[in-house]
Amino acid sequence: MSAIILLVLRLLIAVLLYGFIGVVIYILWRDFKHQSELLVTRQPIPITITTLVDSPPLTRHYTCSQVILGRETTCDFPINDQTVSSQHARLSYHQSQWWCEDLASTNGTLLNGEPVLTPVVLTHGDELRLGQVGVRIALGKRE
Repeated sequence: MSAIILLVLRLLIAVLLYGFIGVVIYILWRDFKHQSELLVTRQPIPITITTLVDSPPLTRHYTCSQVILGRETTCDFPINDQTVSSQHARLSYHQSQWWCEDLASTNGTLLNGEPVLTPVVLTHGDELRLGQVGVRIALGKRE
């Protein structure tokens, strides 16, 4: 009789163990699926770039995660000025913020009058100077 009880207890423990493992795998799979859905739906904050010297000023609105500013026509925001390098600066969205990075330009990039030596965080209303050309940054919805 005790051998039957011991067998039933072993089977019960095995079923509980496999059930526990199954529940853990299901919870991990559900969490992974939820996290991947969050990553897919995460969109960058829209950014609007406006030149300060042209009349009328050139304004462009972007919803992508990277914008290249420069003199080349292939740049996302082309600036026709000899003091601007072919690929002058990169604006990129990561860590839930917009960042500005100088791309080793000849005449440098200034953010609110300060040189951009390393990637820096942008805020609404910042002014960038690329060579002799100034641009204003607006973050969020179109104004």
